[in-house]
Amino acid sequence: MKSFKSFVLIFALTAMIPMQIFAQKLAKTTCFDEECVSEILEKMMSPNDSVAIAAYNTIIAMTDEAGMSHDSRMVSALKASMISFIIEGKNPDENIFLIMLFPKFCWADDCRDLMKLTENELITHDVLMAVGDINGSGRYIENYIMQNHDNLKFKSALAYGVGRQHISSMEDELITWLKDADEPTKVEIYKALLVIRSNDKTTSIIKKGAKKLLKSKFSSSRVAALEIIAGIDGEKAMPTLYKALKDKSGDVRVAALDLMKPYVNQVVVAKVMKICKKGDALVDAINWLGDIKNDTQMELVMQQLSSTNPKAVEAAIRAVFKIDYAAGIDAVKPMFGGKYQEVIKESMISYEGDYNAVLGDVMRHGNSTQQYGALQILECRPSMALGERLKDLVYSSNPAVRDEAYKLLKLVMTMTQTQYLMTLLENCDDKYVEDVQLAIKNTTKTMSDDKKDELASTLKHVRADVMPRYYNVFAYFGTELCVDKLIDAYQNGSYKFEAKEALLLVENEQFQERINNVLK
Repeated sequence: MKSFKSFVLIFALTAMIPMQIFAQKLAKTTCFDEECVSEILEKMMSPNDSVAIAAYNTIIAMTDEAGMSHDSRMVSALKASMISFIIEGKNPDENIFLIMLFPKFCWADDCRDLMKLTENELITHDVLMAVGDINGSGRYIENYIMQNHDNLKFKSALAYGVGRQHISSMEDELITWLKDADEPTKVEIYKALLVIRSNDKTTSIIKKGAKKLLKSKFSSSRVAALEIIAGIDGEKAMPTLYKALKDKSGDVRVAALDLMKPYVNQVVVAKVMKICKKGDALVDAINWLGDIKNDTQMELVMQQLSSTNPKAVEAAIRAVFKIDYAAGIDAVKPMFGGKYQEVIKESMISYEGDYNAVLGDVMRHGNSTQQYGALQILECRPSMALGERLKDLVYSSNPAVRDEAYKLLKLVMTMTQTQYLMTLLENCDDKYVEDVQLAIKNTTKTMSDDKKDELASTLKHVRADVMPRYYNVFAYFGTELCVDKLIDAYQNGSYKFEAKEALLLVENEQFQERINNVLK
């Protein structure tokens, strides 16, 4: 295993590389001891934001890996180091962040150590919530309740854990807590009781409490009330859900619509649309139509594409793609690259229909604004099936389209298009040379040396002043023929500097000694 000193060196360089790449590099180096983990934890408090963010990302990656691998050494190192860091209490924000990570990799037996953190009342609630999410932690939650029965201060978190762990023995206990509980605690108690209820009396208590919560001034409580009522009454809760569609809170309306999904039919859809006629409620309903892929209201949805309400337009765009409604998608194509580009991009990235047909049509027939929007989407969701369409756009008269098209060559071109790229490299503007070189390298990753030599041998007609563009490609090919060409160019050509730079890039160890001797 690499020494942890390598971690420290990498941390010093984090400002110079993207955070995602940095996190990926560190994730490949596993910490199996507390010292290793502790040093990363300390970096979370670095005054250098890049270092701190990288440390956060690394701890997340390590807890993910520990949770998937169940490696006892890694789990032990993470748990012990994180607990020690939390007990030291250097920064409350970091403590809460770390506590939230415990359920990702801890098991029931680990709760014995985690419960010791409840001695600090500043974090007791968060610790109990975390323990509640760990499978098999029920006995620790129950023991905590029994041991602190006369002075329970964190009933909300405890009720959460009781529900998550299905601790049926706590049913009567939770009911006694309702008398003096504040509203957030009542919500958690009702949710837990919904899971562990054993008789009609408890069900009646839950339902009565939930109906009171429907009148709460807090939207989160009203959402919880809907969930509880729907959990008890099932389809019989539909009148309550319909009524909730008139709620001023979008969270409540969306919750009601989500809870209706198991019971959707044309009658339900018609009634929802009748209630949600305008404003944000209409936006919620259109988003819902997309989620349930219901095409019975497409005339209304299509009308929203020209609405003066941006939210309605965005909802309609999402819906036509989710439903895969051809006429609607055709209506959206002229909007590519415009005001609603981001929602179109989001919708196209997750689009389950004929992605290549839609994007290819815009790339072929759209104006430059629409084509540029299509290329932005292609960058996020590359498709090699669109390589031929991209060929046309590298010659676009629009500079932005042309720049984007060249940039995407490396993502969508295939081995069968390598010869085209070799020719393009000869003829493209200087600013696009690197883009084409990268595309050639990508398409030849699995190409045989014979095929690479065949490509290199077709360049006899290339002008001497253009040939240096291929030196970088020859270096990547790394075949004997290509190395010979570079050495000849260095020794006898007019572009010795370019040839030398390329020779230094050759990675084929077979030729390293020869290259070194030539460059002496």
